[in-house]
Amino acid sequence: MSKSNAKKSGKSKKDAPIAAGRSSWVYLFAAAPIPLMIVSSILRSTITSPPADYGKGSMFDLIATRYDFINRALALNLDMSWRRRLVEEVVGPSGELFQTGDKVRLLDLATGTADVAILLGKAAEKHNTGEVLGVDPSQNMLNVGIAKVEEESLSSVVSLELGDARKLDALGDNTFDAATMSFGIRNVPQKAQALCEINRVLKKKSRAQSKLAIMEFSEPGEDAGIMGAGARLFIRHLVPAVGAILSGHPREYMHLQKSINEFPSPKEFVALIEGLKCPVTGSDGVEKEIDTYGSFRVEDTIDLNFGSVQIYIATPILRRLVTE
Repeated sequence: MSKSNAKKSGKSKKDAPIAAGRSSWVYLFAAAPIPLMIVSSILRSTITSPPADYGKGSMFDLIATRYDFINRALALNLDMSWRRRLVEEVVGPSGELFQTGDKVRLLDLATGTADVAILLGKAAEKHNTGEVLGVDPSQNMLNVGIAKVEEESLSSVVSLELGDARKLDALGDNTFDAATMSFGIRNVPQKAQALCEINRVLKKKSRAQSKLAIMEFSEPGEDAGIMGAGARLFIRHLVPAVGAILSGHPREYMHLQKSINEFPSPKEFVALIEGLKCPVTGSDGVEKEIDTYGSFRVEDTIDLNFGSVQIYIATPILRRLVTE
């Protein structure tokens, strides 16, 4: 790496949608923007669909300078409220994470232009303790993020580095109190490898149990009602069309839609997280034994935006293989 409350596993708690967000979706769905659906269909028929693992650093390098603007447009300006909710789930409503008496270390993977890293940095600065490391595979995205961090005067709290979530060799075992990842895990081809790297760097035994918080899109199910249907319409047709128009890079926003469509359902993703069998290192507080492995326990699955966005809250754990 170079420099540059809650229901248990798989059960969701529904956020009460804010009035402004509901109105935006109602207007969008009622308007039935046929021209954009036509644009989406034309894109599908004329542009070769990118492979599922297309969402790597080089792709985001192409759209970095307009990434924030397009994000706000596609999310109807709601995405920052989702990110604030993610950060609140990690640090606690009153900053409980920072009240352990120790300096808190926070890791934001797929940090992109550093929206979440900055929110974490502001929380750490408010409590006068803690440091944030943001990691991303796109140098151009990081360049935008570095400028934003400097603008917020957070350079002493937030640092950004080029790196891959699947290979965090420069980061020590059991060194972070929390890790976050927003809209990034679906772009990682080897998801289990990345999750096991996160498991490795999170503290397993501390006064305050460490946390992993992942936020990701999914297509709402058929039981999500008319608003869920509107969200599906948006993801399938408006995301690639609007993204292509605003960015000038249609292939990249076709990938965005495809990656959401192919991402596991919330239930399947919870099963993936809890089914991990990660290698155990000697610094995990136990002897490096063949029958012990690292995994996660999912504490909450929080639905936002009519079921099109989920926040998964998990804690790293150690398990022993059950033998007959």
